[in-house]
Amino acid sequence: MSGRWAGALVVAALVLGTGGCGPDGAAAPAATVTVTASAPTAAPTAAPTAAPTTAASATAPPLTWTPDRISGTQGSFTYDVELPRFSGSAVADAVDRRVQASVRDTVDTARRTVLPGDAPRTLTGTGTVTTDDGRTVQVHLTYVDSTEGTAHPTTSVATVALDASDGSPLTLDAVFRDEAAAQAVLADEVRRLAAAAGEEVTAQDGLAPRRENWAAWQTTPQGMVISFQDHQLGGPGLREHVVGWDVVEPLLTDRARALLAPAT
Repeated sequence: MSGRWAGALVVAALVLGTGGCGPDGAAAPAATVTVTASAPTAAPTAAPTAAPTTAASATAPPLTWTPDRISGTQGSFTYDVELPRFSGSAVADAVDRRVQASVRDTVDTARRTVLPGDAPRTLTGTGTVTTDDGRTVQVHLTYVDSTEGTAHPTTSVATVALDASDGSPLTLDAVFRDEAAAQAVLADEVRRLAAAAGEEVTAQDGLAPRRENWAAWQTTPQGMVISFQDHQLGGPGLREHVVGWDVVEPLLTDRARALLAPAT
């Protein structure tokens, strides 16, 4: 696994609570942080993108959110991340805390690797609400990490998937009945899909049954969208594959099926 991908992989692992690397012990200069929110008027409401709910699942009204950003500078490190800001209810506040925590973990992980005297480095990101259907709220975050003087930036992806009833996270151990067995099934399907698309998997370790390999996921009416980090499957660039519900649904817990699977 290249060092470039290993750094990006930490980003996705943070979404599900895996730890990042620690500081090097040197005292960091104070950061200048700016959080800017758009005016609350005409706040967009995320359009439902997932399939209709199953009879077993409770639903809540879609949440209200406005565009927001987290930005700042510390030494030679600058960051600017666009994200949705949820508000208007206790659940919206809980969702907002989870999304902001994901972004700040990514920013902090990158910032801790910048040393005094390093070339200027910029982290930019964009968060998109992909699902807000009354069952789950899902947010997809992509990042570009650029250092002056390097040939190419590093791209990475992170996701947040939350229960719309209370804002609690949907972690892989709660989504799958047997997490390791499910990841093995998904790995076989991803290899098949990649081969069919002419994008063969050349880094087999990227599909090993480890939670960080599968941490970036969302759901759509077509199936589970699994995103892979820069170099995770071999070669540069982010990659994603949609594993159909016919494969995914038998792997789910009852709760995850009620929250994620399309209506039959």
